[in-house]
Amino acid sequence: MFNKHIWLKEWRGVRWIAVILMLLFLYAQTGGLYSDADTWQERSDYYQSNGFQKEQEAAGDAKMSPDDVKTTLTFSYLTTGFPGDIFSTQYTMSQSYFALSILVVILGLAMVGWERYTRKDHFALAAPFKRSSMIGTKLLLGFLVITVAYGVSLWLGLMRLFDVIPSEFIDLDMQKVYLGLLGNLGAFLLLFVVTIFVGTIMGELLSTVIALLIITIMPRYVYVVWWTFMQLLHPDISADKFSNWTSYTNVFLIFGNSEFEYGPFIWQMILLVLFGVGSVFFYKRYSIENNGKVLAFSYLRIPSAILVSFGGAILITNFWIGGGAAEGPTLTSLFIISIGSFIGCLVICYMVLYRNAWVRR
Repeated sequence: MFNKHIWLKEWRGVRWIAVILMLLFLYAQTGGLYSDADTWQERSDYYQSNGFQKEQEAAGDAKMSPDDVKTTLTFSYLTTGFPGDIFSTQYTMSQSYFALSILVVILGLAMVGWERYTRKDHFALAAPFKRSSMIGTKLLLGFLVITVAYGVSLWLGLMRLFDVIPSEFIDLDMQKVYLGLLGNLGAFLLLFVVTIFVGTIMGELLSTVIALLIITIMPRYVYVVWWTFMQLLHPDISADKFSNWTSYTNVFLIFGNSEFEYGPFIWQMILLVLFGVGSVFFYKRYSIENNGKVLAFSYLRIPSAILVSFGGAILITNFWIGGGAAEGPTLTSLFIISIGSFIGCLVICYMVLYRNAWVRR
């Protein structure tokens, strides 16, 4: 795993993606936090301006007290979605984070899926290196690239933010800060590892991309269907009890752990380890003869068909719930639509995996 030739090979294959990833992290995080620092400074300067003083004199009893001014300048949260009378950062609201998520996936695809698509893995797997060392190097290199890019850009941005905002205006809950920032890093790493994992069990690039879409977006749709089902099954229970599970389904999202609790973060780390171990397990058993197949392992057909059918049923049920009647779905209709969609998707998967001529066996 620590052979320099393996590292050089992997680095040459993804170096341009790594450079672009670093630059985009600098733009999104460092640039975003610099912009937030300027926003805070502008707000502070406004409260000290003559224009604000004149507004206060004209406001009469509605004028802001010194405590109100301090509250609006107090930095309490590193993300948006909190009351507007306090200062919170906006750096994660840009489209750059969506681009970063896509770029992390591309990094994983370049290491496994693209190699198989171009048949470069024929040479790699014939090299005198252990397969466990090769996949371990891919994972470690990806982890290093993402972690360094994320950490450096975040550190530069926070240094600027804390340099601008005086300490008397900083009131951060450090548990929320650590869980939020580490959870964001975990989201990027999880996207990368899932991409590697899917690439190891599939021998065709297009099917890899489709599987990634299903895995990453499906948890949120599963939650919507589960929430609707539980509300119909237990109409007397408050909806707040169901909303506590939102963070567990948003493990692929930036600040998806919106409640800043340890449970969703631990769940995210468990998934990270499971997909990492799975990547090593399947990569060691992969045969280059399976290049071009939808699934590289025939014994994964049945579980894959069930997973894809479940995802298809969830997606169809979500569309049905969203476009249903004003009074909402009934428990019976929800069962019929869900089960019917699952069976229909299962039939399609059977036709594709076992009957369609273009699928290599």
